[in-house]
Amino acid sequence: MQAGLPIQTNTRTSASLLNRRHLLMAGGLSATLSLGACATAAETSAPTPAAPPAPDTSTPQRKWAVQHLRGMLNLLFPSFKADLKTLDEEGIRLDVRQSIAQGFSGTLPMLVGFGADDPRWEQYHRIIIDEAAGKFPVHGLLYGSTPEQDIAMMRRLEAMGVDLFLLASVNAPDLDNESLYQAMRARIAATEKPMMIYAALGKGRNYPALGPAGQPLDVFDRLADLPNVTSVKISQPVTLTSTLQICERVADRLLVAPVNLDFLPLLARHYHMQWSGQWNAEAIQTPAQQLGNELLKACAVRDFDRADAVAMQLQPALDHFFAVQAGAIRNGGHPLQHNKYYVWLSGGNGGLVPVSPKGAEATIPTLDAPARAAMRAAFIASGLTPTDAPEEQFIVGRAAWDRGVRPGDMSALPRYKA
Repeated sequence: MQAGLPIQTNTRTSASLLNRRHLLMAGGLSATLSLGACATAAETSAPTPAAPPAPDTSTPQRKWAVQHLRGMLNLLFPSFKADLKTLDEEGIRLDVRQSIAQGFSGTLPMLVGFGADDPRWEQYHRIIIDEAAGKFPVHGLLYGSTPEQDIAMMRRLEAMGVDLFLLASVNAPDLDNESLYQAMRARIAATEKPMMIYAALGKGRNYPALGPAGQPLDVFDRLADLPNVTSVKISQPVTLTSTLQICERVADRLLVAPVNLDFLPLLARHYHMQWSGQWNAEAIQTPAQQLGNELLKACAVRDFDRADAVAMQLQPALDHFFAVQAGAIRNGGHPLQHNKYYVWLSGGNGGLVPVSPKGAEATIPTLDAPARAAMRAAFIASGLTPTDAPEEQFIVGRAAWDRGVRPGDMSALPRYKA
């Protein structure tokens, strides 16, 4: 496939692409478009196109992905004891059980406060994999700057039993197409596990010379031909136009998943959409009200009346989550205490995490009383029922609270105000 701007075309997709361009022009769609407006534009501007081809199951890895990448998947944030150094095993296990109760189809352990060179890295993964006990998949994060680093990390994760790898490596932004392809291919070829590639905007994961908005479309296209590459995670701040371009290039072979659910009602009318994940999915659903899962299920079976109805209900919670998260993601980090608060609001452990005074974490927002009230209000506006536990419980975590730990026992309250 040859690159073109703004969206790649070929004879197989030109007719549907023309309709899609009309949709974009008629609806004035943008990266911050609302779900409801997107759905309305799709309904009124053009008829629903023919169903896209069924997902590719031509390799064992892709068959596995079609079965296991469904609905929502989450990030699993670590929980710490009051010293903010020691892992709270009970709290982590609680979050694994809660993730399963949420109906998530997998989880990606998020590294906070330690990296792969810290003994807690292996301890953390072993706790999660042991508690998951085959009930749902556990993914492994590859984030090194060289193939050698990532392959070494891959071997450790394989030995512990992860089911899939997210290739989120960092590379020099001035690499040419061939050099980037070979660097990513070296990692992918080193395992038979299913591999997910990552389309992002952060430093080291964005290549301005290789494609519009820094997305290396030709590289993604070539990687999509490798048998164990199964899927693409598209980061939250990536624009609708870039997301469409990625879909045009690889959705015939890979399961494409935008983190920004605003785009789903439009994308699902043109491409097969069945999952979104490895993000703070607790921000938009609870075990009793699995709105994210409902939206993905409706999109996967092309029940657009249901998808549009769920999208409208979801809008307040999703809008607020975008406002909280997108800025931090663009800076290369996560609003960590907000993320943990979302987990707690929906019934998980919660608990503050350590925050580095350096790098991207130095820019993340403080979780104060107005922020917590706004998160609760967005939950309620979407018909979600937040926890009724006392706010002080969040600070220490649900498991620690049950052990008698209280906020006064904490060594610090990083990025938190009462």
